[in-house]
Amino acid sequence: MTAKTNSTRRAFLKGAAIAAAPMSAAAGAAALAVDGHEAKLARLQAEAEVRALHQDWLRRVNTGDKAEAAKLHETVSRVDADHAAEPDRITLAADGRKAQGRYHCLVETETARPLDCTLAQMAAAQGEGTVRAREPRVLKADYVKTETGWAIAGLAFEAA
Repeated sequence: MTAKTNSTRRAFLKGAAIAAAPMSAAAGAAALAVDGHEAKLARLQAEAEVRALHQDWLRRVNTGDKAEAAKLHETVSRVDADHAAEPDRITLAADGRKAQGRYHCLVETETARPLDCTLAQMAAAQGEGTVRAREPRVLKADYVKTETGWAIAGLAFEAA
């Protein structure tokens, strides 16, 4: 073999090594991208599960389930979304085991009238024994992931 042939082979191998370097880096970047997509997908699935749990709880409260409404420690009879306010926000913890939701809503409360006078007794006899109020509030909900799925850990209202 001549010197020219060896240098041509070396040049070819050198060129191939230079060309292969970006491909190996791209493979590593592709693996990182797949991990990033999987993490994003897991986060979106968790948010969807929390949102579904919240919608189920709202449905039970609004259909008259007193046990669910009692979780609020108030006399809540209905909770509706306030579409004129900020959008709902669900924040997942870094470990993916806890979440917190902030929902702007319109809350309807019912309070029994005291029957301390004749007028109140007459109103109660005609089906007006409660006082209803409707006001905007922010529902703060804490969620925790259990072995069976997401569960409500705590609920509280704040002034809007």
